[in-house]
Amino acid sequence: MYLINAIVFDAEWEKVYSKENLKDGSFKSASGTSEDAQFMNSEEGLYLKDSLSTGFLKPYSKGLYSFAAILPNDGISVDEYVGKMTGTGFLDLIRGAEKTLVTAALPKFSYSYTISMNDSLKKLGMPAAFSPENADFSRLGKSSRGNLFIGEVLHKTFISVDELGTKAGAVTKVEIRDESYTETKLVILDRPFIYAIIDNSTGLPIFIGTVNSVK
Repeated sequence: MYLINAIVFDAEWEKVYSKENLKDGSFKSASGTSEDAQFMNSEEGLYLKDSLSTGFLKPYSKGLYSFAAILPNDGISVDEYVGKMTGTGFLDLIRGAEKTLVTAALPKFSYSYTISMNDSLKKLGMPAAFSPENADFSRLGKSSRGNLFIGEVLHKTFISVDELGTKAGAVTKVEIRDESYTETKLVILDRPFIYAIIDNSTGLPIFIGTVNSVK
């Protein structure tokens, strides 16, 4: 018997990337190796900053959700940053986003992750549920072959971030600029960073992870 819980997030970028926004570059992975990457370059309008990091918010269409990118400062690893992260601190960072011009570069990435959660759930306080002798799922049903218990809890995630962000096959953009000086923040995600998909109404993440490699 299986109990399956699934969630899917599929959204378009508010401002889709064009071919001119794509540039090849190098990403320094968590292991220290240099990886070829394709970066999506854009100008964003919401800048993130705390004592340990900088970043930006990139909105999805319809204004309900945003992509948050958080880059730890030089000398601070992703693991160190995450180890110091708190719920309150995260919300303060997102809700305190500064409205200013951000020159951003986001690498395209795609990966899946699978983990067995048995040990974690036991440590969180539910070891009996995994015990053939002590589990009590009698309200779910019975088996003539013995007591019901949880055999495995498997968690799998998948995310893909690229330039398509729209159902249109092609986009042509003509941009007219003036020559006045505007202070610009710079966030180049060419080393490990944290990302999240944010519910704009609450500032809470519905999906969060780290990018340690683009391969």
